[in-house]
Amino acid sequence: MHVTEQEQRRAWFRREILPLEGELRGYIRRLTRDAAAAEDLLHDTFARIIAADSWREIDSPAGFAIRTARNVVYDALRRQKVVAIEFVADVGAFGLADDAADPEQTLVARDELKRLRAIVEALPTQQRRVFTLRKVYALAPAEIAERLGLSVSTVEKHLVKAVRACAEALAREDETQQPRPKRSLWTRQRDNGGT
Repeated sequence: MHVTEQEQRRAWFRREILPLEGELRGYIRRLTRDAAAAEDLLHDTFARIIAADSWREIDSPAGFAIRTARNVVYDALRRQKVVAIEFVADVGAFGLADDAADPEQTLVARDELKRLRAIVEALPTQQRRVFTLRKVYALAPAEIAERLGLSVSTVEKHLVKAVRACAEALAREDETQQPRPKRSLWTRQRDNGGT
């Protein structure tokens, strides 16, 4: 009886990758801090692994699985409009740099994210809380108002002030650091309507 390549691939997957399911789930949960999203990302990871053309050449299936999970999480976060500031600080620790990105762009982006994090941390307490709940955790203004015991209009005022303060602080820093080799990530996103 002839065993097809597809059957061999599935057997390899069951033998080498499926036993890692719990470890991968935990790893993804630590990266995303979201159990529901972790399940979807775990399935995406499995789909990407089983579709890998180079599955026969993989020396370390566990290492390959972890790298694939990390890349799946990173891809998902890049597609989102909102990325947790805490996650941004951990990007370097988890080695989530985009392999296809220009090294200079990667350094500029990391530098800007660190700058933005420092600016957000320096905001007045209520502005920082509102900004973080809205931009990091993607809560609606009504949810933020309920959580912080504020009116929706007060939440919106704090948010406007926080966003303006961040933009102005980044602009001031950009002016003092000119000339810059490329437009900043923050500026490109602002000019492209936040995308």
